Amino acid sequence: MNANTQTAPSREQQALAIFHRHVAAFTSGNLDAVLNDFGEHAVVITPDGVFEGQEQIRALYGGLLAEFGIIDRGDSPGLTLDALHVRHDTIVIAWHAESMHRVFPFGTDTFFCKGDQFERQSIVFSTPRPRNGAVG
Repeated sequence: MNANTQTAPSREQQALAIFHRHVAAFTSGNLDAVLNDFGEHAVVITPDGVFEGQEQIRALYGGLLAEFGIIDRGDSPGLTLDALHVRHDTIVIAWHAESMHRVFPFGTDTFFCKGDQFERQSIVFSTPRPRNGAVG
């Protein structure tokens, strides 16, 4: 099939591509790449509040990256996906994770995509507990 007859990726394929790019940026500890996944007027909602726009999302993800370190180099075990569902431009994941100091038994995120970026994200997780052998 030549380039002129290929069909455009589906909304699901495009959303998954953004998600996989986001996970790669997060696990490599690349804050700028993580922020590139969010539109200028993106909103992330967490139990700690609403983070709107690049500056606030930078502060939120800066804290998350500090919590998990660079997962790719083994700073922490990181996040394990337990479920991933995509429909149109919406992705829902269920996960559990271990950061450098804490265990997160259950979490869930919902991503709403627009174009090639996230427009909205929600993050909710159960109360973390100290990780065995963690300091502080």
